[in-house]
Amino acid sequence: MIVLNLRDKNIFGNEAGEDESLDILNSYYVDNDDFYDFFDAATVLSVVSARKGMGKSALLSRLEYRLREENEYLSPLVVRVTGNELLGLGDFSGKDQAYLENYWKRIICKKIIIEIGCQINLALSSNSITMVEVAELDGLKSKNLIGGMVSRLKGKIPLIKQEVTSNIPENLESILNAYQESHKNSKVWLLVDDIDAKYVDTEEYQTRIGSFFSAIRSIAFDMKQLNIRATVRSDVWQNLRYLEDLDKWEQYILPITWTNRYLRDMLANKILSYIQRNHEGAPEAKLSYLSDYNRLFQIAFEHPISWAGKRETSMFDAIASFSNKRPRWVSQLCRMSAVQSKKNNSRSQKIKLSDINDILEEFGKNRKSDLLKEHKHQFSELDALIDCFRAKDIHYTYNELIDLLETNFIRGREIEDVPQVDGIKYKSAEDLGAFLYKLGFISCKHDDGRTFTHYQDNPDLYRTIQNRENKIVWAVHISYRKYLNIG
Repeated sequence: MIVLNLRDKNIFGNEAGEDESLDILNSYYVDNDDFYDFFDAATVLSVVSARKGMGKSALLSRLEYRLREENEYLSPLVVRVTGNELLGLGDFSGKDQAYLENYWKRIICKKIIIEIGCQINLALSSNSITMVEVAELDGLKSKNLIGGMVSRLKGKIPLIKQEVTSNIPENLESILNAYQESHKNSKVWLLVDDIDAKYVDTEEYQTRIGSFFSAIRSIAFDMKQLNIRATVRSDVWQNLRYLEDLDKWEQYILPITWTNRYLRDMLANKILSYIQRNHEGAPEAKLSYLSDYNRLFQIAFEHPISWAGKRETSMFDAIASFSNKRPRWVSQLCRMSAVQSKKNNSRSQKIKLSDINDILEEFGKNRKSDLLKEHKHQFSELDALIDCFRAKDIHYTYNELIDLLETNFIRGREIEDVPQVDGIKYKSAEDLGAFLYKLGFISCKHDDGRTFTHYQDNPDLYRTIQNRENKIVWAVHISYRKYLNIG
C-alpha cells in the first residue's frame, strides 16, 4: 500500500472552493443530481442558496470548468465575478429600490463589456466607454447579447481613441466585427459569487442586495443568449424574501444539502485524485471512489476505529459527525488532523482518531468563529449566547434549555433589553432556542444516540407541542463541545 505525505495539504483539497485549481477541483468534484438545472443551459436563471462552507463557490467553479472545457464547438463568454467586484464598478449608497435595480443592470452590462475588451486585449478603463446607459438597455432586449455589446463598443471607437492612447489597434473595428461574428450564437454566462459578502441586516443592505436579484431576474429573461448563476447565503436570503419584489423568486432558488453519502464520496475522491496526481503508476490509482471508498480511507486514516458505540467503523463516521454536513469543515478537520498526526509522531503514516481528538478545541474555536461571521447580523449578542453553554451539559429537554437560557443569558434584563432575534422582536427564551436550532448549534437527538434531526430536515420541530412537552432531547453539536468544555 502506498504511503501518503501527511504534510502535503493538497491531499484533502483547498478549503476555499473558489481558490482551488479548476482542473484539480474537477478531478474530485462529485456532482449532485439536485444540481442538474444549475448546469443546464436551458435554465436561464438559477441561484444557489446555502450556509457558509457548503460549497456554493465550488459549485460555481465546477460550472465554470464545464463551460470552458466541455463546449468543444460553441465556446460561451464566461464572466466570473464576485459581488464586491460588481459593487466596485459603481456607487450604490443611498439609492431607492427602483433606481438600484436599473443601476445593477448597467453595472452588469458594464462588466460584460469589460470582459469582451479583455478577450480582444483592449483595456477599457473609462466609465464613458464602458458604461451602458439606462436608455440603451431597452435596445438590448430580445437581441443576441454579445452582438449588442460589441455594437456599443464599435459606436464608441472615436472616444476610445481619444481617451486611451496606448495599445489601441488600428483595425479595432474589424477586430470587433470578427469577434461578433465568431460569437454570433454564443451564450453569455454570468457567474456572480458572494453578492452578500459584506451583508449586514440593515434596510440599506436589504435594498441593495434585494435590487440585485430583481435586476438579474429582469435581464435574464429580457436578453437573448444570457444565463445567470449566483450564490447567496441562506440566512441572508431568508432576510430578503419578504421584499415584495422577490415574491416570485422561489422557483429560481436551489438550496444545497449534502448527505453523508455525497460527503463520503467527495472525501474518497479527493484522496483518489491526489493519488492519481502523485502516484500515477500505483495500483491504488485505479481504485473507484464509489466502490473502494473504505480502501481509500484506509490509505489516509486509521481503520477501523471504535466510535459512537460501534466497535468497528470507518473514520469517516467520526469525520461526518464533526463536519455538520459542510464540505469545508470536512477538509479543514482532515487537514488539521494530518498536521497534528505529524506533531504527535513524525513517522506517522496515517491519521488516527487521537489526532482528531487533539485538534477539536481549535476546530471548535474555528466553528464558533464561523457562526459569528455568518449569523451575528441576525443576533448582535450571539457570542454571549453561545458562551452561556460553556462548561454545561450536552443534552437538554425543552424546559432544561429554557432554564439555562433564562439563568445564564436573560436574568436581570427586561424583555425590551434583549436584541431582535433574526429580525423579530424578542418575546421569550423559546425564540433563542429556536434560533440556536436554526444555526445548527443544537440538534434533535434520536433514541439510538447516533442519528440527529437538523434544522434543514425539519425547520419547525423546535416550536412543536411535542418539544414543549419535553419529548425531544436536544444536543449541542459535537464540533463545539471540547472548545466550550461541554459534557
